Amino acid sequence: MMLARWKLVLVVALSCAGAVSAALAQTNKPVEPKPVGRAAGFAAAEQAVTKLEQGWFNLQLAHEWGKLTRMVADDFLLVESDGSLGNRDSMLAGYKAEAASTVKLTMTLLVSHGVAPNVVIASGLDDITLRDKNGNITHRYERFIDTWILRDGRWQCVAEQLTLAHP
Repeated sequence: MMLARWKLVLVVALSCAGAVSAALAQTNKPVEPKPVGRAAGFAAAEQAVTKLEQGWFNLQLAHEWGKLTRMVADDFLLVESDGSLGNRDSMLAGYKAEAASTVKLTMTLLVSHGVAPNVVIASGLDDITLRDKNGNITHRYERFIDTWILRDGRWQCVAEQLTLAHP
């Protein structure tokens, strides 16, 4: 008796599933994939971030910490070249600590890649020229990847990863 009920439930369930499937097949048309391409806003986003990246070193050399702070998000995440993690405050503290020995900052390569109208990934190579205590000039080369997001009408860097490199 119990087995007969289960068979009946199974037959009813399969019948309902078949009916629903048939109804959906009649009403649903195949969905055409949307073409993949760049949105119109990508070029403008890339240009805006390129300008900000190029201005970053000017602010750093001029010790305009307030302006630099506004470019970097409150929730900024930094991955240092040694693998340690930092944030906006630790990054700015490092800049300030190195400010007296920083002679020149040069971005030798910069590529901005829009992944959405409000998200740009910028990558490049920096040449950081430093003067040590004895007056000797050294260079530190860093590859960087910065992630920028347009928030409330303002571009902000939300993440950066640094890797030591060679020119």
